[in-house]
Amino acid sequence: NAAFGLVQLKHIDDALTQRGKIDHYYRKQLADVDGIHCIEPNAHQVSNYSYFPVLVEHNFPLSRDELYEALKQNNVFARRYFYPLISEFPMYRGFPSADLENLPMAREVADRVLCLPIYPGLEKDKLHLIVEVIRGRA
Repeated sequence: NAAFGLVQLKHIDDALTQRGKIDHYYRKQLADVDGIHCIEPNAHQVSNYSYFPVLVEHNFPLSRDELYEALKQNNVFARRYFYPLISEFPMYRGFPSADLENLPMAREVADRVLCLPIYPGLEKDKLHLIVEVIRGRA
């Protein structure tokens, strides 16, 4: 595994460049979509573009799960990030800190966040399809 990782490091700059272009495309294409909020990285951080999370707001015509299913029906496999919350796992459920009343922000974000596909080699037509599904045109 270590040898494979070292070989992969030779391609890291190209992979980050490709992911950065996909990130830019999503941000540009989704900027005017009501109810979809692209999470902005902190200005003091350098992104590795490993994820592209969006928040599905209450004014979007679909719930996060409905959008997830619409994407899936078009062979687009997004991820429901932070889902389920770790506090919902059987081994943690009984702890007072796992009570949902103690985790209102975590619960809200977990119910609204969706990570769109982002990987080197993601083709333009697939990116276009993802955006069109989100816009309700596919």
